[in-house]
Amino acid sequence: MNAKKRIGAVLLAMVAGIVPLIVSACYYRIGLKEYTWFSDSDAAYDFFLYWKGQTLILLCGLLALYVAVRQMAGKGHRWQERMEWKYLVPLFLYVVLALLSAVLSEHGNMAVWGGYEQWEGVIIITAYVIVLFFASLLLEGRTEIGIFMWIFLVLVFVMSVFSVCQYFGHDFFRTDAGQAVMNFMIKKKLKFTFNFDVGRVYATLYNPNYVGSYVSLVLPIVLSLIGRSRRPLSRIRSGLAVVTAMGLFIMLIGSESVTGFIGVVASLLLAFLFVIVNPSVEKKKVIAGAGICAAVIAAAVCLNRPVFEYGVNKIVNPTPNQFAVKSMESKEGALWITTAGEDVMKLTCEEKNGKIHFAAADGDGEAVEVYEESGKMKFRDTRFSELQIRTEQTEAFVVETPSFGKTYTILPSIETYSGPGHLQRVFYIKNPFGKTDQLRHIEQIGFEQNQHFGSRRGYIWSRTFPLLKDHMLLGSGPNTFVYEFPNDDYIGMKNVGYDGSVVTKPHNMFMQIWVQTGFLSLLAFLALYVVYFAESMKMYVRKTGYRRSDLLGIGILLGTFGYLVTGLANDSTVAVAPVYWCLLGAGIAVNRWNKLTGGSADEGQECTADSH
Repeated sequence: MNAKKRIGAVLLAMVAGIVPLIVSACYYRIGLKEYTWFSDSDAAYDFFLYWKGQTLILLCGLLALYVAVRQMAGKGHRWQERMEWKYLVPLFLYVVLALLSAVLSEHGNMAVWGGYEQWEGVIIITAYVIVLFFASLLLEGRTEIGIFMWIFLVLVFVMSVFSVCQYFGHDFFRTDAGQAVMNFMIKKKLKFTFNFDVGRVYATLYNPNYVGSYVSLVLPIVLSLIGRSRRPLSRIRSGLAVVTAMGLFIMLIGSESVTGFIGVVASLLLAFLFVIVNPSVEKKKVIAGAGICAAVIAAAVCLNRPVFEYGVNKIVNPTPNQFAVKSMESKEGALWITTAGEDVMKLTCEEKNGKIHFAAADGDGEAVEVYEESGKMKFRDTRFSELQIRTEQTEAFVVETPSFGKTYTILPSIETYSGPGHLQRVFYIKNPFGKTDQLRHIEQIGFEQNQHFGSRRGYIWSRTFPLLKDHMLLGSGPNTFVYEFPNDDYIGMKNVGYDGSVVTKPHNMFMQIWVQTGFLSLLAFLALYVVYFAESMKMYVRKTGYRRSDLLGIGILLGTFGYLVTGLANDSTVAVAPVYWCLLGAGIAVNRWNKLTGGSADEGQECTADSH
């Protein structure tokens, strides 16, 4: 075996293993201060994403250079035989549609290079595609696959060690050495504070939610590397895989990611499907294995009961809505206030003798009596009895809902033209950043009574659903969700506790792709995986015997499936996505290898580096 052929496997393993471990500070300009829904701050530091992306780009460049050199040397003549159109077509469509979305985006710089809290522009998306393509191309035999998996296993083990230490209160990044690592790429040295409590696992992945995505992706693959071979290297590999799997499970518990647990359980259910429909599998062993899995999960739940109860309640019993005002809109010269009970009040005001005088009507135009009590304006109609108005000066008034402790500072404008010869009053709101913005209609679909569902995903999704219809062909551009989301929904954001926050992602990978690169690109993304999933199921479901390489193929299938399940509540991020794309490419390569080498179960044909 030519040692030069193994370089590609090493580079790919670095993509899947090194990129997630990169942590260092980057100072950058945000570029959002001109928007009323953002603060006047124009500078920020990123610690967990930017340099991961740059490392990924560097490794992609090295991979491209390696492939080009081999091609020029005439040693890549068989590569075209391994290019399968059923994968190339959706992959090509996905990246072309992403590029078109970026080129036509109104926010070109962000769409190309990425930015604020995401750093997943079209260059990074193109890097994902390159990684998958080269992984499926370069992992051409059991030695290359074995090298890739060995290095990947070692680097996942390193990640699990970081995480286990965090779980037991020994966070590397809270030490002087960790602080030095985080300060390595900047001149001005910073003193860091951490948002997460000691013992909460965020690893090197920025957010505990991404820890859940990472574990659901890699855990089945690590488990597939455990074998019964007596060869010394096989024993070492199996022992390391066992220890790593235990570390990943602790990592998942420490992250408190319910989504991650759902992804792992989804992978287990798919695994049981394999053994249930396979007549050659001993059902007693399956029952025993299922019992062990159930016992481990039950023990984890019992040991962390408060955490699990809190996480489950966020889904099945979310915090009820706690507001009296659902929305406000400046319309037809009046302030339209919609209550939580869907009743509409049209509030008008007029300045007389240095004082604001109010009048009100309901949605049908019927007058609502306004009276003054204790210096505040109140309403006799029971539908609006939760509301009261306090005037601070002639330029502004405050709508209060004392029962819920919420206040909204409203600024009625001077007379403003709404058309030729017609004057109207326009109502503005003072937002948490001290800026004034006109109140407008915010479209929403669903989750009216469950805004807090899934850690307030109900609110985010209800405002994201209306965006989907506008991006059927092309999206707004990669990394531009922050511009599309109604971050000027000041009433809705205050109602769910997002007051002063900016929503940069939908907490759903599929809606993220749809909005940013279009529905067609989402179809291409899904088609790519459906083809891989169908091929894998056809190859492995009813097989009468499994080699080590078959088990690895199944492990990659289970891991990528679990990752996509977590994508229902988590986003694509450069912290984890490169691992998914690289492993999906590896899965395609492993499937091709298994088809070429036949279907007999032969432990001597292990798909590991120690086979030689």
